[in-house]
Amino acid sequence: MHQERIIENRRVFDFELTPEDMLAMDGLNRDARIGPDPDNFDF
Repeated sequence: MHQERIIENRRVFDFELTPEDMLAMDGLNRDARIGPDPDNFDF
């Protein structure tokens, strides 16, 4: 049902990140690009 799906989709925002979670995510940064440079991309 459409309304149930809307409610289900809204639950994606029903969480909080702890300071430990943020530190773990910050630790994933490798200062490396895996795609084209958006400042110098030739469309």
